[in-house]
Amino acid sequence: MAETNGSRGSTPNVLPPPQRPLEVHAPAVPSPLNPDPMSKRPSRAPAREQREKKESLKKREATATAGVSKSTSQKRKAVEAPAPVRYNFKAPKLSDFEPPKEPIFASHEPTPFFTPDGKTELKKPTDHAENKKQYRYTHCVADPLFRHKEWYRQSDSKPFGPRLSFEDSDRSMHFDEATGRVVTHEKGWRMSRGNVVAREGRWYYEVKIIKGVPEEGPVLGAFGPQPHIRMGFARREAPLDAPVGFDGYSYGITDIRFETMHRSRSGKFFQPTKSSKSKSKKATAVTQKASQAPDSPPDNVCEGDVIGLEISLPSLALHKKIVDGSYNPAVDMGDGFDSTPYPSVSALIDPLAAAEKASPDIVRDRIPVPYKGNVFFEQLEYQATKAMESYSDRGPFNSVQPNANHEEPALRSLPHSSIRVYKNGKLVGTAFENLMAFLPPASAPQPGAGARMGFDDGMLGYFPAISSFSGGIAEVNFGPNFFFPPPEYKSTRRDATMTGTNDANVDKELPIGRQLRAAGERYTEQIAEDIMWDLVDEVDFFMRDGGYQFEG
Repeated sequence: MAETNGSRGSTPNVLPPPQRPLEVHAPAVPSPLNPDPMSKRPSRAPAREQREKKESLKKREATATAGVSKSTSQKRKAVEAPAPVRYNFKAPKLSDFEPPKEPIFASHEPTPFFTPDGKTELKKPTDHAENKKQYRYTHCVADPLFRHKEWYRQSDSKPFGPRLSFEDSDRSMHFDEATGRVVTHEKGWRMSRGNVVAREGRWYYEVKIIKGVPEEGPVLGAFGPQPHIRMGFARREAPLDAPVGFDGYSYGITDIRFETMHRSRSGKFFQPTKSSKSKSKKATAVTQKASQAPDSPPDNVCEGDVIGLEISLPSLALHKKIVDGSYNPAVDMGDGFDSTPYPSVSALIDPLAAAEKASPDIVRDRIPVPYKGNVFFEQLEYQATKAMESYSDRGPFNSVQPNANHEEPALRSLPHSSIRVYKNGKLVGTAFENLMAFLPPASAPQPGAGARMGFDDGMLGYFPAISSFSGGIAEVNFGPNFFFPPPEYKSTRRDATMTGTNDANVDKELPIGRQLRAAGERYTEQIAEDIMWDLVDEVDFFMRDGGYQFEG
């Protein structure tokens, strides 16, 4: 018994059997209450397909009719193009069918304004509609042939021809009554824009200083302010109560020190270096720190000097790519004038889509308004955007840098665009490059004012602009008889090609968009464009009224 008790108290020296790591918690025999976790769960049965319902005959007929009408409405919607809004207003009077009356001018009181030679008196136009901050006015006349377009079409008043616009000038500007090309102002800076606009191509005009800085220079110690003149190009958003070059919507040239002016910042003339492959890479309109012109310009622009300004803009097709955000500098390397005007293969396949991409959206929402014996088209004006206001800010830490692919459409610049300046027929240098884009959505009316966004009325672009200060007098010359025509204008003018001259300098293969042309030629082109768009609007309203079935 003792041995038995002693054997029970001894510890057996036997090791436990090794355990398998993957079956530590797995039962030896799985059961419904203690299943094996490593076993796979049975897959669910596939969902049963629903049985297709058969529709009745009446329902199938109704669905087929609705499908046909829906497809027809979709086709009509695809064919429809943007059209102007039809407004309700009173029927025209008999006097509305007469041509616009001549403007009325009033002499300055108490002392009339005369040019220094005493031959021309400068007067202030009165009794005419003036462009305000939110509205723009153009002459119109009632025409019995435009009954679907509510009778009115575009017109103009005397003096006919390219000149400074009386409606698009500050109300205190004075002009010569005969031509409307001599302008002055007695007080602070005010601006006047021309009635021609540059949208694409190359255009040239001249400004002659009649009264400004004397030839011997500014008079030191003179009592009161002295007369000054600035010239350049301005968009419609640029304010009329400020000089050209005041903000980002205009580019100006000063008479004192003969400098460039943009966003109220002065700069110097420059020329791109010969080694630069692209003008936009080496010299920009923002920095203007490229190499100086070989011949340094004189200090001032004095009385009797003639300043020539040439603006170059890319084609509207390239411009539209930039504002739409589809511009690719690796592909769109030219100025857009090399593209053939003939329809491409894609245009033959889908002519509606090709026409939508190629043609600009010219939509003019206007209403005729009687004023002082004349009738004017009133439309909402394009306004300055917040992005451009931040770009024009004169703060010391303004880091806004426009480019062709900027995220803001208003801050996109145009490659292959520039403004070159001549003095008395001699090229001084390039004043600006990479000008700001102006097609919508880069230009937009006031939001919430009732205007539709994204439409171009055909008059967006850069206008010749003159600013006068304290009695400065200037005369504009839109051609074709310039005081100092540039050499390139002589060799590429259209009349030389049409007369069949054998001059070797005339390049007949040069596209019209690259030829240097007089700004006055835009006047006849704008008349043709106004007639065309008036006819297009009339046909559009004619179709809205039911076509030949109209009985109104």
